[in-house]
Amino acid sequence: MNKDHNPHVSVIVPAYNAARTLTICIDSLLSLNCKNSTLEIIIVDDASTDNTSEILKKYTPYRLVKVVRHTHNCALAAARNTGIKNASGEIIIFLDADMEVPPNFVEEHLKFYHNPQVMGVLSIIKAPVNQPRTKYQRYLYESKRGAVQYNSAAPLPFSVFLFNCTSVRKDALDKVGLFDGKITKYGGEDTEFAYRLWQKYPQGLYYAPHIKVIHHHYRPLNEVLKNVLTFGHKVVPYLVQKHPEFDKLYGYSFVCPSSTLSGLLKNIVGIVLKSKITFTILILLYHLSPYPISNRFIRLLLASALWQGIARSKNNDLVPER
Repeated sequence: MNKDHNPHVSVIVPAYNAARTLTICIDSLLSLNCKNSTLEIIIVDDASTDNTSEILKKYTPYRLVKVVRHTHNCALAAARNTGIKNASGEIIIFLDADMEVPPNFVEEHLKFYHNPQVMGVLSIIKAPVNQPRTKYQRYLYESKRGAVQYNSAAPLPFSVFLFNCTSVRKDALDKVGLFDGKITKYGGEDTEFAYRLWQKYPQGLYYAPHIKVIHHHYRPLNEVLKNVLTFGHKVVPYLVQKHPEFDKLYGYSFVCPSSTLSGLLKNIVGIVLKSKITFTILILLYHLSPYPISNRFIRLLLASALWQGIARSKNNDLVPER
């Protein structure tokens, strides 16, 4: 992208029962400093049952804001796809409805696209100052995990490239296709899409640690573990069927091993980690340990919940249920 070119940018915000945070999100977008670009904001109301639609009515006078409504709940992947189909920008930004962006958010993203190799840019998320700093919240926002582990000057692996506050070239989207609308349960749709994007552009995904976005969503560890269990149960088997290489990403073969010696050893590890006794012990150790030692037990708890979910999936259909 030429430095003298003023690109058109589409921000896609999927919203399902997002009344608590949607005003914060949209108001921050309307406060953007876009001197070097033009902007459209596409809100996709995924058949919300709270007062999301009422909140959106107050933004109808704004020329920048376009609201698209689903007649029934289709889940996150389909909502993002609806946004893509309605977008006219050269750069597409995916933003969750619980995010608050800084005034320079778009302009900082656009700077990356002066490099023709860059196909996607991931921002960093931070917790609001008034959010409780539990050990799990500190693990999320303060520990070295996800994209934070990587040098911002080097391309990212697909496994850490999420789509909660992320930009992508429209040309790249056109070549890769849409999000997988079959994924309707918690998680996986962004990793699956990032994998296809990475396959096409292995040097094209980057991390912008200086673009800080506030994440207005407090989720306690017990809720996260339930979601991860559901993800393992309903989504991971489908992802591994579609992309067998995801086995390594999720440790699928530790729960559904091959009939080899290495498969037997993996099965033993899987049986131990996904057992209820191990899970209970890990919960106790998490509560007893100080931060950052607690991070070790959080990672093991997440793995245990994931593998418990995968174990439940053995006799299920591999296409995620609604």
